[in-house]
Amino acid sequence: MSSASILRPLLLSMSFLLSACGVSDSGTAAVTAAQLKAREAEQAQATKAQIQQQLDAVNQQAEERRKQIDAATRQ
Repeated sequence: MSSASILRPLLLSMSFLLSACGVSDSGTAAVTAAQLKAREAEQAQATKAQIQQQLDAVNQQAEERRKQIDAATRQ
């Protein structure tokens, strides 16, 4: 067996393994990016809920104040 016939499969195997590592790295990066986006979406939902609660509280206070003013003007 010549050294060329031994080296060719070895080189092909090495290049395949190296390219597989690159695919794995790309897949890992995509998963990480997706996880970050999911966290951002969760944080956005939490922020939205918090703002909605604050708006509801302000609207409730405004309604109570309106009722107080309305009751005071009737007397």
